[in-house]
Amino acid sequence: MNEYYKGKTAWVTGSSRGLGHCIAEMLAEAGCNVVISGRNQTNLQSSGEGNSVDEAAAEITGKYGVRCIAVCGELSDEDTVKRCLDEIHAKIGPVHYLVCAAGGGNIGTALKTSLPKDYASDFDLASVKAMFAHNLFSTMLCCRAVIPDMRASGFGRIITIGSIAGCGGNKNGNDGFAAYSMAKSAIHQYTRLLAKKLRHDGIPVNCIIPGNINTPSTRIRFGGDREKPVEGLSRLEHVGKPEDIAHLAVFLCGPGGEYISGQMLRVDGAEQLSPC
Repeated sequence: MNEYYKGKTAWVTGSSRGLGHCIAEMLAEAGCNVVISGRNQTNLQSSGEGNSVDEAAAEITGKYGVRCIAVCGELSDEDTVKRCLDEIHAKIGPVHYLVCAAGGGNIGTALKTSLPKDYASDFDLASVKAMFAHNLFSTMLCCRAVIPDMRASGFGRIITIGSIAGCGGNKNGNDGFAAYSMAKSAIHQYTRLLAKKLRHDGIPVNCIIPGNINTPSTRIRFGGDREKPVEGLSRLEHVGKPEDIAHLAVFLCGPGGEYISGQMLRVDGAEQLSPC
């Protein structure tokens, strides 16, 4: 446990499973009180990552000796975000760190093995709106909600989660992930704008941009044995580990992140080299 993090509260959205859960665990290990959240209590079951969000929170408390609570709901809805923050205030206090890990290509509560197909020239508008709500709008609403906490306490850090799909476009331009690519690219730009707005409040805002990360959901969707290295490939040529992202998130929340803001930090083993 690090004294810098001790007593501070981190809300990690999308942390009932996968990448977000790894970030929440590492922040707890560092000494933060943690709020984990998912769309509902049991959506983590579809990827085999537990039984309920409340149970996951109890496990973090037992393992790291910090306070951990769970809140659930669709964070693209303004009223739900307000309700979740009210619960956080009532149970654990103001938010010092926000990590916006909710989002991704999966729309709905259960994990889907195939994702919506939307091309720049041929798309379903409802699908595009849903992708922007799931990724961009949930990020914007949660950021807006916690800023008063951070201003009042004189301390805050915000981390958004982007994607290499939102940088130089998709590696395969005809894969049909145009809506996802645009939504993540919008998060990158929103992060820059928010960092500029909060600069005078002393609140750093940064975006972590993962490459292909080895989570249970990734393995379910794309198959293959992603647990073992492939012979002949270097560490940087492999898919990344959730810990690769979580270590950076903890660093940005610590003393080393005090003067870093407005940055797009790509963690992809040099898979993409184009500007973010």
